[in-house]
Amino acid sequence: MPLYLGLDLGTTSAKVCAFDEDGKMVEERSGGYELYYPDEGAAVQDVDEIIAVAEKLLRELMAVLPQRPAGIGISCPMHGVLLLDASGAPTGPIMTWADIRSQAVMDQFSPDERDELRHRTGTPVHPMSPMVKMRWLTEERPAELEKATYLSDLKSFLVDKWTTDGHLLDEQLASATGLLNLETREWDEDALRVAANGKPFPLRLPRVVPAGYCLNWKTDIADRLGVADIPLYIGGSDGCLANLGSGLLEPGKVSLTIGTSGAVRVTHKGFNAGTDHQLFNYLLFDDYAVLGGATNNGGKVIEWLFDLLGSHFDNIGNMIEAATGAPDTDLRFLPYLNGERAPIWDALATASFQNLRGNHTAVDMARAVLLGVTDNVIEILRQVEQATCPAEVIYASGGFTRSQAWVDLLAERSGRRVEVAHTPQASAYGAALIAKRYASVTT
Repeated sequence: MPLYLGLDLGTTSAKVCAFDEDGKMVEERSGGYELYYPDEGAAVQDVDEIIAVAEKLLRELMAVLPQRPAGIGISCPMHGVLLLDASGAPTGPIMTWADIRSQAVMDQFSPDERDELRHRTGTPVHPMSPMVKMRWLTEERPAELEKATYLSDLKSFLVDKWTTDGHLLDEQLASATGLLNLETREWDEDALRVAANGKPFPLRLPRVVPAGYCLNWKTDIADRLGVADIPLYIGGSDGCLANLGSGLLEPGKVSLTIGTSGAVRVTHKGFNAGTDHQLFNYLLFDDYAVLGGATNNGGKVIEWLFDLLGSHFDNIGNMIEAATGAPDTDLRFLPYLNGERAPIWDALATASFQNLRGNHTAVDMARAVLLGVTDNVIEILRQVEQATCPAEVIYASGGFTRSQAWVDLLAERSGRRVEVAHTPQASAYGAALIAKRYASVTT
């Protein structure tokens, strides 16, 4: 039975997983790396650290596999910006999706301009977007742009480092830059002008290719990693591949994740649905796209509350149990502790308690926070449903599924059937499925 590998390079950790023909995970290796916060609003990474971890994990996994894989697919995070010089070397760190320094230029985009850009590119105008990051660099850091020749990210840098194909980017990640026209699948000239504030776009861009594009290993890299003659496919983005890996390819089947942050995603056909609801709409493959919204405020908010109120509860699980079992009060919590993407798209939003009085207890506060986080995700769900169709079933994943009480609360407040997804490492499996899908075509 053939094996397929998925290499998932996440925001703070990498995983490489081997799956058999039936989707069973045979082997897995994982390792972490740092997310740095050098300045206010900054959230950056050292690309060499990530590549070093990825190579180590691949070597380790290849050494223990019972047979050589039939293909490898790659998953990477969305919204990264990495500037490269003429030789292809980084001029600085990767600006990740969590970097919100470009909030400084958000007032330069009119509501009509934001709507128009979202319609064409599928990416909301928000500091997470590489288009907005480029506008900020143009306005605030022109000296950094002058040192650069290429606009890159983790995926296109990895492809150039490992293969002879040069600077390529898959359609999934390209459609999350705010710079790609969804219908033509080419870089959008109007969006590029907006990113450069009306000037010619100053950097060279990667060539955009489909998820099933088969790359060509550099011989020395392939020999060092032990992957010579194994087809390598460019793959896609972590969010889109998670839907693929979870088997969610039809409207009505909704993926809802709450981990540190959270997301609601649905796969559909077509590229225009959802643009009136401030949702993202990213390419998957063929005419499939993944529509949804991501929140900054998931389990991270619950952890923040436990740090404050931990003396009242034995652990976070007990706090959640107490909160779900408590009666409602008039206490409300707006959960925007870390700014917000969906559903309000305001990086400067703040959290607050409403109607807080001296009679409220720690359990009341815990319930208000838990409801605030849950209802915020449900609001994204409602927008997704308005753009597509009512959810038949919600497939829940992420750390919150360790609490059945929280899962039940989600079902109660959403009015939808909720099932816990059991696909291990969905993004890695989605990347492996890309390899499986296209290996049969290229062999």
